Amino acid sequence: MTATAPKAPTAPGVRSWWGIPFATAERYRRPVLADFDPDGPYDRKGIAPVQPDSGDWLEADSGTGEDCLNLNVWAPEQPVGTALPVAVYVHGGGFEYGANTQITSNAAGLAASGRVVSVSINYRLGALGAVSLSQYGGRLAEASNLGLQDIIAALTWIKQNIASFGGDPGQVTVFGHSAGAYATFGLLGASSANGLYRRLAGFSGGPARIVPAWWAEELAERFVTELGVAGNPDKLIDLDAASLVAALRKVCPTDLGVRGGVDNQATGVVLDTGQPGAVVHAHPMDVLASGAHGDVDVLLSMPSDDMGWWVANDLDRFDPHTLDRITDEVAGWRIPRSRAKKIVTTYDQGNRAPAEVRAALLADYLFALPAARGALAHAAAGGNAHLLLIGPAEGAPAVHGTEMYALVGQEQPGRSPEQAGRDTRIRDIVLDFVTGEQTRLWPAVTHRPTSESVGNPPFEAGAHYQAALDLWENIDRP
Repeated sequence: MTATAPKAPTAPGVRSWWGIPFATAERYRRPVLADFDPDGPYDRKGIAPVQPDSGDWLEADSGTGEDCLNLNVWAPEQPVGTALPVAVYVHGGGFEYGANTQITSNAAGLAASGRVVSVSINYRLGALGAVSLSQYGGRLAEASNLGLQDIIAALTWIKQNIASFGGDPGQVTVFGHSAGAYATFGLLGASSANGLYRRLAGFSGGPARIVPAWWAEELAERFVTELGVAGNPDKLIDLDAASLVAALRKVCPTDLGVRGGVDNQATGVVLDTGQPGAVVHAHPMDVLASGAHGDVDVLLSMPSDDMGWWVANDLDRFDPHTLDRITDEVAGWRIPRSRAKKIVTTYDQGNRAPAEVRAALLADYLFALPAARGALAHAAAGGNAHLLLIGPAEGAPAVHGTEMYALVGQEQPGRSPEQAGRDTRIRDIVLDFVTGEQTRLWPAVTHRPTSESVGNPPFEAGAHYQAALDLWENIDRP
């Protein structure tokens, strides 16, 4: 059975299907797989997940709402004789923002290459998808890692139906940015996702930032208390979505050092082993080291100044003002103060302001360290792993999100010729990885964190990953 493409493709050389329902889900219930009608119109973007703001920036034709479990598919306009590898993009946004409707989730540019079938998916966010409530039982008994459950449901739907679009269900790559990357690697710890993917790629995220069950429960308790339903959490089912979103925004930490520190006091993938309705049975870093998924290829990447986005765009909240406050922060991660001071001193170079010192430190702790450790662990267990570092280009600093257009094959408006060259290279790396054409990539990681770089990074990529490993040796990055 072959899906019928809508009459008007949204990109030259591409057939597009928008807003295909892959599952349905009642509030705080697990997703139920939806049947696929290959003759449906699929010519309009689907509903986007509920956001903390109006969502005007999402380019969502159908608005936002709870009935948001849909996906988009793009395939080359001219079908080929063999099934194509499948690229499944998971958007970022801190597990609170984002959708498959925005231009940086439009993977038509990958399908336009003629080499892949591409997909972008939605998953429930924030108060409706990233708060753990299963410990309360009753009508909330399934509410653990709901967003990850949605992603697994989408991958299950893809395995069952992607052949109708010319895709190969045995050659699925899941890749994501930021929260989407953490969710992508969270799949390693979820046995229900086994067999649904062949490759995983994470950009500014990977096998880390896993939320501990104790914090997930603490956040849930603050959440239900703020809403006045601590005595009967089942009442959450009947509250309006705006109240839920507002309550979570009020009780969840916003500082990145708290959200991404050693305790990961944020929303995200929860290590809910032993909890009611558990989804994640093991930390993804431990799974990589075990060799249990040695047949899964892995790519991990970060921009060279990843945290510089917050210096440029959120300085008032991000700026520690003094180096002593950065030392206090690092020591608060249960690192001896003398060592915390040495770590901070290492980043205090080149006349950096305190905010820039903090950004460099957090970039390595949040992104470089788990990327290098994950790649080395996977390689040591017999897996294939590649590291990448993205440097700046003219008009495009190498900060968080610098590669988002390129990842899905889109052209960022107003980009310089140098950025165009860099971003084309990033797009081609994604395509080479998805298609399994390893000979077109650089050498895989072995016993050292060898890495490719694109753009103009201020340091050699492999040496920087190694320096992060050395500086943070024996310090947890869960």
